[in-house]
Amino acid sequence: MKAFFVVNPTAGKKRALKIWNHLKPLIDFHYEFALTEGPGNATEIARQALRAGYEKIVAVGGDGTVREVVQALSHRKASLGVIPAGTGNDFVRSVGIPSDPKKALEVLKSGKVRCIDLLRAGDSFFINVAGAGLDAEVADAVNKSARFFNGTVTYVVQLIKVLAASTPRHVTIEIDGKTVKRRAWLVSVGNARYYGGGMMICPDALVDDGFLDVCIVNEISKVELLRFLPSVFSGKHKNHPAYEVLRGKKVKIKFNPPAKVHVDGDITGITPVEFSIEPGALKLLT
Repeated sequence: MKAFFVVNPTAGKKRALKIWNHLKPLIDFHYEFALTEGPGNATEIARQALRAGYEKIVAVGGDGTVREVVQALSHRKASLGVIPAGTGNDFVRSVGIPSDPKKALEVLKSGKVRCIDLLRAGDSFFINVAGAGLDAEVADAVNKSARFFNGTVTYVVQLIKVLAASTPRHVTIEIDGKTVKRRAWLVSVGNARYYGGGMMICPDALVDDGFLDVCIVNEISKVELLRFLPSVFSGKHKNHPAYEVLRGKKVKIKFNPPAKVHVDGDITGITPVEFSIEPGALKLLT
């Protein structure tokens, strides 16, 4: 076995480097590694590893690191391995990779290759969930805020601030040529189930079914929305009458007025936006 590890030393508030240093003595097969030096560098390192002939490329970091490595591995013969060492680690929750780094290392040796889908927007590939509306507004506020508390407390504080100035918006959703119109708080498009550090916004999404789950939170009062949101962590929200799921392969979302868009937690622009599914585009060790 010969693997190349792409290590993001700043992931998980620099916890990833400590995890990597603990793991190195436990690796009993041939490997090489490189530390990333900034945004986008993981993609280039992974491409260099592919050119060098490595067939197993391992991302050591959080979902952002995984996403960057995926840009190099989509539609390639090489397989992706993951050592979760980020803050949220939402991707591994959906694909059966242990959250414990030592157990994840064992998967690299004994796991099997599984072909999974990727979420595509333009020329970029994504792994978890995209969307527009309230959750993107909150994600943007969290990313810009000074974080004096842990992630959950920061999220709740920013949610309350954003919600106070927000209202549901009219949205037009085109799915595989069919159009639906709603008045909604948010629309999430899931390849996987989780985002935001364990929020199971798309509880029935599967990473290998060739479909996107389009999850809509339709108009309800702000008080009811605050009651609704905690149930997203357990998936029980799918029984709420305001929650709706549509499925398809190509999705276009247009809010009026335009809303911010996030993909895998990063703000990428405003609506309108289009997403599609790339079936079996990634080989994953799991």
